[in-house]
Amino acid sequence: MTLDAIAREAPAHRPAAVEASGGLATSVGKALAVLAAFGGDGVLLGVTQVAARAGIPKSTAHRILAVLVEHGYVERDDTRYQLSRRMFELGNQVADCRPRSLRSSAAPFLSNLYEESHATVHLAVLDGLDVLYVDKIWGHRSVHVPSQIGGRTPALCTALGKAILAVSKEETQIHVLSQPIPRLTPRTVLNRNLLIDSLKTTRQTGIAQDFEGVKLGVRCIAAPIVQRGTPIGAISMSLDATARIPKRAEDLLVQAVRKIGAIQ
Repeated sequence: MTLDAIAREAPAHRPAAVEASGGLATSVGKALAVLAAFGGDGVLLGVTQVAARAGIPKSTAHRILAVLVEHGYVERDDTRYQLSRRMFELGNQVADCRPRSLRSSAAPFLSNLYEESHATVHLAVLDGLDVLYVDKIWGHRSVHVPSQIGGRTPALCTALGKAILAVSKEETQIHVLSQPIPRLTPRTVLNRNLLIDSLKTTRQTGIAQDFEGVKLGVRCIAAPIVQRGTPIGAISMSLDATARIPKRAEDLLVQAVRKIGAIQ
């Protein structure tokens, strides 16, 4: 399939919540499904909630939770459960979060962008069909964005995702564009022709834009971080939808991603 073929197809939608994939026939698969149940808005969950989200019997969920508690990966709070600090510790050992990683290299530049604009500043990477937030800086004067470090949003709904996809290989673009797109707000762009055109524009300008596609009242600009010809992430600045984005902000953003990409 080509980009032209995708553009001719009718747009589809995919649910915002992604269901767990197969593998529930094994004990390891069931345990992973239990851990995945705490994703999204899951903080404190009862056994019944965990079982429903994981797609397994309540008795199985209870047994797996007991093992996870015993080994320190889940904590029990009265009759409910939550992920433990052990999971936080492990999560910060992934490549993007270690010392001298993308997050540590980008941190000073994120701070500079925030100080210059008071925008909400994100660092994210492409993970499948989504962008995964690796870092976030905001303040009292920043617009509220419903994102969190370690959270994810469908890539094509965000300026971050469009920035990365614009400089990704064509097969990556085709894979993401060929999947259903969730409507997060009434302004989420679903038309594939418009999305393909936006990727072309981003390649020309170096800046991707989103207007209220993730949250009403918020507009974003983003630029990709490219290292040795390969996109490794993107940085975005989120502002009130009524705010004018100054040219200086775009220039600072482009300068920041270029400097991060040059770090070996």
